[in-house]
Amino acid sequence: MPQLTPLPDCEGPKLECFIDDITTCDFKLLGPLGSGCHSQVWKAEINGKVYAIKMFFHLGAHEPSFLMDPIDDDFPDPDEPEPLVASSKISQPTIDSLRLHATSFYNECRVFGRLKELGREDLAIKAYGYLQFDLSDDKVQRHFLPFGNGARRHLASLGNKDPTDVDVIRRTMQHDDLRIPMMAIVKEWVHSFEGTKWVQLIGGDWASRESVKRDIGHLPRLLRNLRELHKSGIVIRDLKWQQYLDGQLVDFSFAWTIPHIFGPESGLRPRWTFESMAAWDLKCFQTILNEFDDRAETSVPRLRKHNLVAWQSDDMYERLRPRPQLYGPALPMLVYDGNFQPMVHHPPFDPAKFNWRAVQKLTKKGATRRVTKTKAPQRRALREASKERRTK
Repeated sequence: MPQLTPLPDCEGPKLECFIDDITTCDFKLLGPLGSGCHSQVWKAEINGKVYAIKMFFHLGAHEPSFLMDPIDDDFPDPDEPEPLVASSKISQPTIDSLRLHATSFYNECRVFGRLKELGREDLAIKAYGYLQFDLSDDKVQRHFLPFGNGARRHLASLGNKDPTDVDVIRRTMQHDDLRIPMMAIVKEWVHSFEGTKWVQLIGGDWASRESVKRDIGHLPRLLRNLRELHKSGIVIRDLKWQQYLDGQLVDFSFAWTIPHIFGPESGLRPRWTFESMAAWDLKCFQTILNEFDDRAETSVPRLRKHNLVAWQSDDMYERLRPRPQLYGPALPMLVYDGNFQPMVHHPPFDPAKFNWRAVQKLTKKGATRRVTKTKAPQRRALREASKERRTK
């Protein structure tokens, strides 16, 4: 059993360690799959089973991303994240809490920990636990060095014609200080499918007609899952179709989970903060739905469109008779990378109302939520007694 403690070390859901040390197991790195602003994803084989491993860049894993338009206009918003420093605007305890609640690695740990404690791992891709990569260890470096040719060419273009292994590892993994472990999460390996008939999509991207048809079939379940995530105290905050793979949500780098430093209990943000972010999630999903309508229209032959609505368009309410609850001004949707959007109506679920203490209490006690043989007769007796009183 792994000896490393579950993370993050704060109240709320946590993700357990998968393996303490990869040098003690049969570990094979099969190749890179892609890279983003927070991380890179690798295909790997551990003890004979294939996984996708998401490795988080140091700065993104340790520095929080928490600015929300339009209520954080007074904070600087640099293109590149910089270490937070305590000031008159933000205290050190708040910074410490943000590093636990609003950094990419811990964001994902908390989401997957919540899904596991609720028994709802079906709502997203399955995560098996986290890993720490000690990139200063020669045994760990040798797994990554065969994939460092691109880093060697880049370093050569900068004048470093004979880079050391450390130089290659730093460039390949975008991890400057090798004394600090690189954090990662082990996820289920998902096989993607591509057909042979292609249709052009918005923005010049391409996808096969078969894959578009298959994805349209996934949409009803994905919308239900998104609402269930909100019901479970989770908001995605940057929902895009690129975060889905084969009908599963795979990326939670920006996601926040209750309890949270910006939840209603702290008083640092309005009580409607998480509700507004849930509304933004649904509006983003509506954008996805609209794009799939366009995809169905441009397919040859045309595909049948879906009839789903995640978020009603604002102009729909202008055509209805006046309603007092719609008299302005409307609260804003809190977004991290967009312009002002009014929350004209409420989402089905407010994530901030999730009772996380009750769930953790059940988890600690090992409750299964099943009706035991001793409880069932008691409940039947109560129902029968109630019926007798009503007949009298």
